[in-house]
Amino acid sequence: MSESNCWTLAEQVIGNSDRVLLYGVPGTGKSYQATLYNLEEKQEVVSTTLTEDGSAMELRGHFIPNEDGSMSWLHGTAINAWLKGARFVVNEIDHASSDVLTFLYSILDDKQFAGMTLPNREQTFVKPSKGFNVVATMNGNPDSLPEALADRFPVKINIDKIHPSALKKIPKKYRKACESMSLIQDSARRTSIRAWAEFNRLSKFMTEEDSAKVVFQSRYRDVLDTIENTQAQDDE
Repeated sequence: MSESNCWTLAEQVIGNSDRVLLYGVPGTGKSYQATLYNLEEKQEVVSTTLTEDGSAMELRGHFIPNEDGSMSWLHGTAINAWLKGARFVVNEIDHASSDVLTFLYSILDDKQFAGMTLPNREQTFVKPSKGFNVVATMNGNPDSLPEALADRFPVKINIDKIHPSALKKIPKKYRKACESMSLIQDSARRTSIRAWAEFNRLSKFMTEEDSAKVVFQSRYRDVLDTIENTQAQDDE
């Protein structure tokens, strides 16, 4: 892929395809851009981050107690997104628990077939409203997803570049080092763009070495060497 091509593709398909999966190393801007690209006028964004011990009721809904002791039904995040025709951003979709996974299969079904009866008193039958679309993100490769879940995302884009708007927040002298070290597949050696932003902020008040030590910890020497090497390449 040429530089930023993954983001060009993402901008073209998000909002124009009902279900898009963005995957790749963390810290590239996947979740943030998923909430911005191609929203319809006044379209809301509903976001959730999945965990391995999460419950489907957080997405579907549940009863909550009222002050008078009675109970009222509260829609979950996914049903809210359905009913509002919102964009539903699902972060860390590869961390879905078995309970959440079963529910996601219904939420991510084709619109013409999607629908469910809620377990509230009225047994309300709900369907996705016009405009509803899903953007999911994950760190890693979609090959690790259950086949039925991966199949529900006909569009999958490997985000292998930091979004240009995020990279611009890093000073030019650190930019190449930041990009190269933030895209390393080995998590033990990878640095995040958030860490680089903090390193840059602290380096205004302390030496580069001390700033690197407190931010990058055991990787600080590798960071400083990478900065020196990339700056030397620019000077050639």
